[in-house]
Formats: sequence, structure tokens, C-alpha cells
Amino acid sequence: MNKKRDIQFQRKILLNSILLSVFVGIRLFGAEIELNSGNKFLGKIISEDERSILFQFQGKDYRIPKSELIKNEKDKSGSDFSIGLSKIILHDKSQIIGYLIEEDQDHIILQTQIGFVNIDKSKIDKSDLGREKNFPPPKKYLISSLESLNTFLGLGYGIYRSSNLDITLNQLNFNLEPAYLNLQGYGRIGIQFDGIWGLNSDYKINMINGIIYYYSHYQFQQSPLFDFYGKVGLGGNYVNTIAEDRNRSGLNPLVMFELGWQGYKIDNFQLRLGINTFCAFEPSSTVCFSGPTMQGMLKF
Repeated sequence: MNKKRDIQFQRKILLNSILLSVFVGIRLFGAEIELNSGNKFLGKIISEDERSILFQFQGKDYRIPKSELIKNEKDKSGSDFSIGLSKIILHDKSQIIGYLIEEDQDHIILQTQIGFVNIDKSKIDKSDLGREKNFPPPKKYLISSLESLNTFLGLGYGIYRSSNLDITLNQLNFNLEPAYLNLQGYGRIGIQFDGIWGLNSDYKINMINGIIYYYSHYQFQQSPLFDFYGKVGLGGNYVNTIAEDRNRSGLNPLVMFELGWQGYKIDNFQLRLGINTFCAFEPSSTVCFSGPTMQGMLKF
């Protein structure tokens, strides 16, 4: 019995040691990064993979693609700090690019790749000085506003009605939003396929929609619960109408709009609830359908 207690006690000690090591490692993992824009940030790297780093700055987490980093220098210590790149053009059209270190009434000191340069203001033709300090990384990298760098795969169901036709349509939809079609934090390009069917006492309708869409979302007050999304897309619509006296088929251009809420997330699962509208442009008329849709999305 005592031996069993000793084993349990040793396991607790080992677990606490691992958790403490991880906690200390995260706190001490300082780094200086430089973005493609030239802006530098001193903060902490929480984790990284082959595509991105998870960077903490002033208490907020940012997911930054490695393709947008010029420098990632680890084991840097100090308080969180940022500085912007400055550019000066002299009267002789030569350029000096660096970071603003000091400025007075007559001189500007920049830190450049060759060292510190003291510039007489009387020799300056144009200047773009990064005087702001301790500004955050671009908002597009914020974890709360960024879902890029992952592929999303989804399956959904919708119910639709039209003001033109007295019929209710059922829809099964398949969505794919590949990571490589991310638009640098400003949204994603996705692909959607719809299987649609419905019938009434007079006829039956079957449809297949193929759509390429743009997706984006916005969180109010940076709250994951108040996360709303929008989709707009273009594609093609194949429709087959079957009645007692006719069987008509056709291929038509199509537009799609969708607005909804996606504040429910568990691990890699995300639920989307929205109102979807799609319009098919037939040769003789335009027919629009609208209704509620529900999609379950998995993140890979």
C-alpha cells in the first residue's frame, strides 16, 4: 500500500516538474523578429512549426507566417518593445534606411546595417521617420482574428424558399477552404458544392451548385463568442425540373451570399449558423432562393 502511494507521489512530482519546466520555458523564450515591412518586435515565442510562429507581444498572441519574417532571432531578453523602419532621402538623392535612435533640432541619428549614422537635417530632402514606439504587430496576425494557416473542411445542411416558386428545397453542402488560399489574414478563398432537391404536387427540382467564394469574419471586442462571418461567391448551377408533361434541364451562372455567426468552437471543430441566398440566372428569368444553413467545420 505504501509502495503504491510512493509511486503516485513520484508521478505527481514528475508531472509538476514538467508543467513548471514548460511554464518557465515559455516565459523565458524571448525573441526579436523583423517583418517584411521592416518593423521590429521584441517579445516572446510561445511555439512554432514549419509554417508559422506563435508570438506573444504585450499580453496578446499573434500567429505570424514565417514567409513574412525577415529575421527571427531567439534568446533575446527585455521588455516587449517595437520600432518602425525610417527612410531618409538626401538632396543628392542618396537614401539612408534604418531605425530612429535620436532626433533633435539639427540632427537625426539612425541605426543602419553599417552602424549608427548622424544626419544633418539641412541635407535632408525627404524623410519618413518611424517615430512611434511600442506599437503592436498588425491586427491581421491576432489569434482572435486569424484562422489562416489551417485548412477547413465542412459539411452542412440548409432549407430554402423562393418568392418565385411554391416549393421548399433541401440542401447538403460540402465546403473546402485550403490553407494555401489564405489571403494574408484578410480572408480565405473557398470551394463549395451543393446537392439540392425538393418537390411539390406539380413538379420536382434537383440542383447541383459549384461555387468559388471569398470568406471573411470579424470578432466584436475580440471576443470568440461574438464571431460573425460572411461569404460571397460565383459559380454554376445545374438544374433539372421534372413534371408530368415536361423534363427540363439547364446550366446557369450563379451568385451566392451568406452571413452568419460562428462563435461556437471546440478544439478543431467550428459551428457556423447563417442565412444563405443564391440566385441562378436562367435565360428567361432570375430565380433566387434563401434560407437558414448550418455547417460543421473541421480545422486541419
